[in-house]
Amino acid sequence: MIRSRCFPLVCSTALVLVPTWIVLAQSGAPAVQQKPDEEPAIFRTTANLVLLDVVVTDKGNAVQRLKASDFRISEDGREQNITAFEEHRATDAVESAKVETLPPHTFSNAPRYAITSAANVLLLDALNTPLADQVYVRQRMLKYLHTIPPGTRIAVFTLASKLRMVEGFTTDSTTIENALKEARGHPELSPVMDPLYDQQMATMGLLADSGGASAEAVEAMNQFAAETAGFEVDLRLNITIDAMEQLARYLSTVPGRKNLIWYTGAVPINIGPDPTQEDPSASQRDYGDRLSKLAELMALARVAVYPVDARGLVNVTGDQAENNQQNPGILTLTPNSRPVAVPIPSTSEVIDQANTQFLVSNFAEHSTMDQIANETGGKAFYNTNAVGEAVVKSITNGANYYTIGYIPANKNYNGTYRKIDVQMPEGHAELEYRHGYYADDPAQTAKLMPGRLSPLIAAMQHGVLPQSQVLFRVRLLPASDPELKDEKISPDPAGALVKTLKPPLQRYVADFTIDPSGFDSRPLADGRVHREMELTQVAYDAEGIRLNYTDGGFAVDTPPAQSAQQGIRMHQEIDLPAGQVFLRIGVHDLISGRIGTVEIPLQVAKL
Repeated sequence: MIRSRCFPLVCSTALVLVPTWIVLAQSGAPAVQQKPDEEPAIFRTTANLVLLDVVVTDKGNAVQRLKASDFRISEDGREQNITAFEEHRATDAVESAKVETLPPHTFSNAPRYAITSAANVLLLDALNTPLADQVYVRQRMLKYLHTIPPGTRIAVFTLASKLRMVEGFTTDSTTIENALKEARGHPELSPVMDPLYDQQMATMGLLADSGGASAEAVEAMNQFAAETAGFEVDLRLNITIDAMEQLARYLSTVPGRKNLIWYTGAVPINIGPDPTQEDPSASQRDYGDRLSKLAELMALARVAVYPVDARGLVNVTGDQAENNQQNPGILTLTPNSRPVAVPIPSTSEVIDQANTQFLVSNFAEHSTMDQIANETGGKAFYNTNAVGEAVVKSITNGANYYTIGYIPANKNYNGTYRKIDVQMPEGHAELEYRHGYYADDPAQTAKLMPGRLSPLIAAMQHGVLPQSQVLFRVRLLPASDPELKDEKISPDPAGALVKTLKPPLQRYVADFTIDPSGFDSRPLADGRVHREMELTQVAYDAEGIRLNYTDGGFAVDTPPAQSAQQGIRMHQEIDLPAGQVFLRIGVHDLISGRIGTVEIPLQVAKL
């Protein structure tokens, strides 16, 4: 017997953060399976746990099978007691089951691979990267995609005037390849950067300075160039911070470590404190509050950043300088082995000055890349043409790690920056981990959260890893399909946002077969078992914007011997607009909290 109950799902585009400050019951220990007739055990504590993901390598190779006793952790110089410890290996991504053969128009959330040790995100940054370098990155990346180990979960985003999802998490490298080849993954001009204009301004300044122009004229030109460059950097920085905040919130719904592989021509932000300041807690001018908030979001979401210089090998060598002096009409720079000719005067002093400015700027950008990688527990890649290999190296580097937790001895949560140091008394391994955090009051961490919502909402975000705690199959067809000629279709609008959709709309029908073994149940007096579930569908467009959703709660009473093959049959309908739609479908066990989800790409026909 199935009885409809009211369990309203408040769907939102907001995301739920997975806090770094968590109770010990969430420290990564395996969940205890409860028997159906037992009440679930509840363990509560007010202790706050700081989690670190630590990558340990020796000459580039992962060091495995370490124990908690192999590590020493200190906070602001004071040793801490390790209270949680877990090893994660790349070999966690083993094939767990063969893909089942399904009838036409039928989809399943049965996993092909176990959850990998870490999720990976490729961020292709057009905002801060010249177009030619973006083309080069994609060419090199496509060459190496098929060398990524099977079972590796990857999502692809682009950044220009805003952050866009190109492809949600998938283990299929061919899907990623196709996404990069399609228009939505193509390189594009930065809406802000103009490298040619910047170079011309710099060259004009050098010409004026060496050509005998008055001091007032040189000062005015330099002031104009500085103001123009400052405006450009300010705009890029604001857009980049906005995008990183969105990405951190999005990734906070994905369990475990996330490796953010950021292909960029320049990193305009650094989320850690300025190491040149005496006070490590001092904020950066103008952006301090936003950057410290971003640092906290990154830590909460357990994101390790792997910046990759999209320009590849960028260098101005002595030989090049000599060649430039022999050819006084141009300055030849060689990023990615692709010569770039820049008009300059014949004066060797100006050539040397241009070379020096270029190298100093390049060094500063690489230092920022190192800093943001160091602060988040990642690794920077630059001054190399192996930009395609960097994605494989980053995934490999971040796939083997140790999650270590400790309860801070210092209970004064006053928002200051606390330095973390991890040591291994024995051996000479290299360690990568985030080196600090802002000690905000854990009770106030909710200020970074968009609300404490149903766990199903986090699982139902577009592109988030599918969940398989509850297994199900669903047949999805338009209501006009001949296979549904004998099925009763509701005449009422289907979905909470139907009135906001542009007609004509297409009705889609979802018929579920749900495995009852994924549910906790309660025995009834008549011998049947009682289960409670929530079914939901959320439709997104190609930009990840929610279009429509449905939700329903149900009480289901069945014979105790009902098998997975028989399943629990359920039915839902939703109205969708024409065009590309991503329909995410979820089943939530309301007793145990277990969730199953699947996302289905649809090309909805225009009636």
